[in-house]
Amino acid sequence: MALNFRLSTLLGVIRMRTYLPTVVTFAAVLVAVVVAEKQNTIIHNQSLRAQVQNEAGLIASRLKGRINADIQLVQGLVAVMSTEPEMDQARFSQLAEQVFGDHKEIRLVAAAPDLVVSLIYPMKGNEAVLGLDYNKNAAQREAAFRVRDSGEMVLAGPVNLIQGGRGFIGRFPLFAGTGPDRRFFGILSAVIDVDALYADTGLTAPETAIELALVGRDGMGAEGGQFYGDSHILEDTPVLVDISFPAGSWQLAARPSEGWSVQPKNLWSLRLTLLVAGALILFPTFLAERLSAARRSAISNLKQSEAELAAQTRRLQIAVQTSQVGIWEYDVESGETVWDQQLRDLYRLPNDFGAIGSTTWQQHLHPDDRKATIEKFDKEIQGGGDLAADFRIVLPDGTIHHIRSAGRRYTDAGGQPKIIGVNWDVSQDVLLRDELLHANKALQHTNGQMHKGQLALEQAHAELQEQQAELHRLSLVAKHASDSIILTDAETRILWVNDAFTKITGFSPEEAIGSTPGDLLNGIKSDSSVFDNISDRLVLGEQISTEILNYTKSGEEIWMNSNLVPVLDDNGKIELIIGIEREITDFKNRQRELAVAKLAAEQADRVKSEFLANMSHEIRTPMNGIIGMASLLAESDLTEDEKLYVDTIQESAGALLKIINDILDLSRLEAERLEIVAADFNLHHCVKSAVNLLRPKADEKGIALTVNYAEGLIKEVRGDDGRLRQILVNLIGNAVKFTEKGGVTIFIGAHSADPYRLLIRIEDSGIGISPEQSQYIFDRFSQADTAITRAFGGTGLGLTISSVLAKRMGGGISMHSELGMGSCFDLCVQMSPATASEIDTDPSNKTSSVMLAESLILMADDNKVNRLLVNKYLIGQPIELVEVVNGREAVNQCKARTPDIVLMDMSMPELDGIAATREIRELNIVQPTIVALTANAFESDRKACMAAGMDQFLSKPISKTDLLDTLATLLAARQKNVSLSTADVAKEPLASGAVE
Repeated sequence: MALNFRLSTLLGVIRMRTYLPTVVTFAAVLVAVVVAEKQNTIIHNQSLRAQVQNEAGLIASRLKGRINADIQLVQGLVAVMSTEPEMDQARFSQLAEQVFGDHKEIRLVAAAPDLVVSLIYPMKGNEAVLGLDYNKNAAQREAAFRVRDSGEMVLAGPVNLIQGGRGFIGRFPLFAGTGPDRRFFGILSAVIDVDALYADTGLTAPETAIELALVGRDGMGAEGGQFYGDSHILEDTPVLVDISFPAGSWQLAARPSEGWSVQPKNLWSLRLTLLVAGALILFPTFLAERLSAARRSAISNLKQSEAELAAQTRRLQIAVQTSQVGIWEYDVESGETVWDQQLRDLYRLPNDFGAIGSTTWQQHLHPDDRKATIEKFDKEIQGGGDLAADFRIVLPDGTIHHIRSAGRRYTDAGGQPKIIGVNWDVSQDVLLRDELLHANKALQHTNGQMHKGQLALEQAHAELQEQQAELHRLSLVAKHASDSIILTDAETRILWVNDAFTKITGFSPEEAIGSTPGDLLNGIKSDSSVFDNISDRLVLGEQISTEILNYTKSGEEIWMNSNLVPVLDDNGKIELIIGIEREITDFKNRQRELAVAKLAAEQADRVKSEFLANMSHEIRTPMNGIIGMASLLAESDLTEDEKLYVDTIQESAGALLKIINDILDLSRLEAERLEIVAADFNLHHCVKSAVNLLRPKADEKGIALTVNYAEGLIKEVRGDDGRLRQILVNLIGNAVKFTEKGGVTIFIGAHSADPYRLLIRIEDSGIGISPEQSQYIFDRFSQADTAITRAFGGTGLGLTISSVLAKRMGGGISMHSELGMGSCFDLCVQMSPATASEIDTDPSNKTSSVMLAESLILMADDNKVNRLLVNKYLIGQPIELVEVVNGREAVNQCKARTPDIVLMDMSMPELDGIAATREIRELNIVQPTIVALTANAFESDRKACMAAGMDQFLSKPISKTDLLDTLATLLAARQKNVSLSTADVAKEPLASGAVE
């Protein structure tokens, strides 16, 4: 009894130890489930808020971008009105339509000179707004006065509109004049349609997964009232996103459409995963026993399969011996070949032949089939497909047999690729096929001879019928042709006319026959010289094609395209005149309309050019002061913060100047006015100057900027180095801009057949471009996508201008890129051999430390900032600077003082720079050197200055280095009494936008 108790206890302890890992594993899984569920809930809440934050941020960005874009458009219209305070409705509508285009969210733009609305766009549907007096309208008086008093834009809304609906109203002050003369003369209001704004930015999109509310009525931000969405959203711990714009800010609140969920969606899938994992751990012993039983069963099945395979192999051997088909196997990698006895017998190999090689079958191939058959087998083996071929072999006794071979690729148990195939003798089949083909060919020959005889008879009969039908068709064609046909005799008397003649002219055949075309169809406006020319050429037997003004029977003018063909007899005399005429009255009318349209287009082009020239001048003038003063400020002792401020001013001014120059270049290219000016230059120095301009940016980003020159590359070439540098700056600048890590490599080479055809490659490891985006990369105002525009900036004109410039220089630009892997741009331009024996050294060595010779310089410029800037540039120089504000004073000073150099602005009151230059050149004085110092940057301006008698052309903004170097060169030339040619000293406007 005691023994039995101990035995059962021992077995229980052993059983408990056996399942102890299972119990421990179960407890561990249970704890893991609890911890995982808690962590999963935390992650779910964080992820949900991040998703809401992301969606709300996208909508807020679109709202901010759309509001700011609309404000910028309206400010452009405000700027124009400030220059045209007396603008009428027609001009206002024209400008508004050009500015706003298809911006449908801009519902109304209204201008209120003296605070009374008198100009609106669009007019239709908004007539109720006309005449609105802000002085008397209590609802809008306060906001209008606030705009007037603050001089800043004020945003109100959303508000209920007089013409119906709701909208945001942006009110902008209008000022006329500048400086002390600046005065307030009204306000410009722009109404942004609430519904259109919400719809365009996705705020009201039904598919959005979040609920939204907007706070900040009248642009008051979080302090303003809520004007969109459910008020309960603000009470449900929403995600908040601030939206700022020039006139204030809004706050966007967001929560999920279904509220903040508590239970993660993957809760049960997580539990199921942990349950499965625990089950896999809890039953290892059971699974191991199952695997052991399966193994024993598999061994038994394998033995049974081996027995069945042996039986099938025996049956296959008997079948192959009976069919007289030879079997072969070929190892693709080693070339080892195995033939069965049946195949050996097929090739009549002796029993003592030995091992079969990979070329054994090739040695038996018929000489005419050997090359093609071997190439076919090698090609199919390399291609990885099945084999199939027919060929001939020569047996040892000299007989020729036709063999058909088929093989299939497989992989053996060791993973080696092999081919197993069969060959069988098809000589009897081939012989039978040849006999059938020969018999069929003989039958076809006999049938062909019979068919040819039949065709000859049918053709003779058809030709006879065709000749008869052709005469009938010709008569029908002439009678019913849409063109007028006239037959006359040698004296031009009408013999016959078709129906079209009657339809066009109104004269019946009876009225026409016997008359001459001139008597019948000419009128008071018909050109007699045309008819005299026709008569003279007909006498010579020449064909004539001309346009004639005729008159119909009713007196209506018609234009005819007339083709006259004289038919001569055997003696060369005119027997008949055939006239074929087509009415072209509509065509002539369209020609006149096109001529009028062409004149209108040319006028529009002139207006555009004048506008661009004026904008260039007006922008470059203040830019001259900004860039010049910033460069002077940079030379002074500054703190680190002050240096940062100055660097920022210079970078921003340089970027603005590049945009201006890009737009001007694009305008020149469109009008085909941009010239390629060839000059000798050093290729290495040109590339170096472009790279040095961008190296600080590359160093700032921590990326490598490497230049490699091909061996034997010619250094001195002739071409437009300024335009080549502009292209390089654009391409390398883009590469640096879009590369965050890695580097940019520039390779300079030349075509192997032409050392002056430059091949330049710019490779980067940047963000790359997708194939869809690359098709538009050279289009104007285009970048890869809007996200890139927001992230990196730019106008999208650089590649457009570079591509056109490269084509103008005899080459082009191509690119290939992979998204995320970088881009490669290939530039090709054509240069020519340099003509000068020695080319100037690197221009980058210029400094602003030039010391000028003692001299008198006269500066004529009506802009005091420009005069101040030049004065500052010349501080420390032994120069006496005399300043005048117009061309008349400049002429008087030249009479009184005789300056060495005159710095002449083009646009000045009383007498402009060009007229003043002409008068100075007519004075009986020691002629000064005259330098055009102007903001007009077009080539036509430079030519106009040179034609007036100026010696040099400098375009604003002008750097201190350029001014001092120019003055030093001119003063040295005056001392040596050397006349400098315009081509040696003329400077083009900065094409790349870089400012020293």
